[in-house]
Amino acid sequence: MSFLFDEELDSLRVARMIIHVVGQRDADFVPQPEIEVQQEGFFRARIVSEAGDGVHTFAEDSPVKAILESMARDEVAFEAGGQVLARRFWELHVRQSIAGAFFVIELRSDIDGTRLYAMIKYDYREAVELAEADGRSVLRAIVQAFVKERRAIQKFCLVRLRGGVAEAVVSASDRMKEAPDLTDYFERYLGVARSRSNDELSAKLNEALRGALEDVKQDLPRGDVGGAVARAKVALQGRATVTNDDVVDAVFHAADRPDDETVRARLETATRRRLRKQNLQDVEFRPNRRTLQVQPRRVVRTAEEVRLEFPAEELGNTVIRQDTPDGVVFTIRPSRLIEDGTLPDRTR
Repeated sequence: MSFLFDEELDSLRVARMIIHVVGQRDADFVPQPEIEVQQEGFFRARIVSEAGDGVHTFAEDSPVKAILESMARDEVAFEAGGQVLARRFWELHVRQSIAGAFFVIELRSDIDGTRLYAMIKYDYREAVELAEADGRSVLRAIVQAFVKERRAIQKFCLVRLRGGVAEAVVSASDRMKEAPDLTDYFERYLGVARSRSNDELSAKLNEALRGALEDVKQDLPRGDVGGAVARAKVALQGRATVTNDDVVDAVFHAADRPDDETVRARLETATRRRLRKQNLQDVEFRPNRRTLQVQPRRVVRTAEEVRLEFPAEELGNTVIRQDTPDGVVFTIRPSRLIEDGTLPDRTR
């Protein structure tokens, strides 16, 4: 399940917003008033795009958590609470960071008793606008522009509150740090800590990959799930971090990149479903080396000329080995048989 529920996505709307400039050199903090919600669709789309499964958890003494809870219970007005949140961010903002706009946004949905708050540090981008002047087309520079580019959002946090109480897990990201880690000052600002390590995320990725490829076994070359898992892992090796899109592409690679759009859609749907099931939707991270290590195929041959060959990843899954006092016992539990016949004498 992603951070946002389906019911929230269907009815999500921006209810209130306040913006402060942060990071300007030698400038004092100036509290700003709440503004009328503008470009609601633009900001809602940016929030939905950023809201991945949470890997950070609030500390009990988090000041941001306490402020948001007061706002959600209407003990503190939205404008006053937004100013407090912005001032704290301004105070902790490091000098080497570039200036930008800090948004505090309240979101509502059709789920009663629930509010969501987004805190976004959005970089300014220089843009150019085509305009008319004296009957001529001219280009006009817009210095303070907010664009759809994901990297323009430098810092992001989304918090859900039920009945005025903040959920412990938050969705947070920071473009200045390797995902999913946060810069020290943003982590300190929010009062959060990592709740899932890269090892835990890596184990979940392994399960998602294997499960997705098992789900689409009929679309894999020779129906070989073990071989497909190995090819998918090879495709993911060498990446600084792995995103959901990378995992989908790796599954395409494992299936020999089919041209049939129906097959590709089936592969993508199965992969994203498994990622959601493992709470990895839109989570970007660096898997540990062990997760992406491709094991060689295992071969066992007995003195009686019995030969077993299988993907090493299947040992402990569909292939069980037991060392007993009477000898070694292999138990194979395949989902179905692909081949069951005899071999010519010359191949023995």
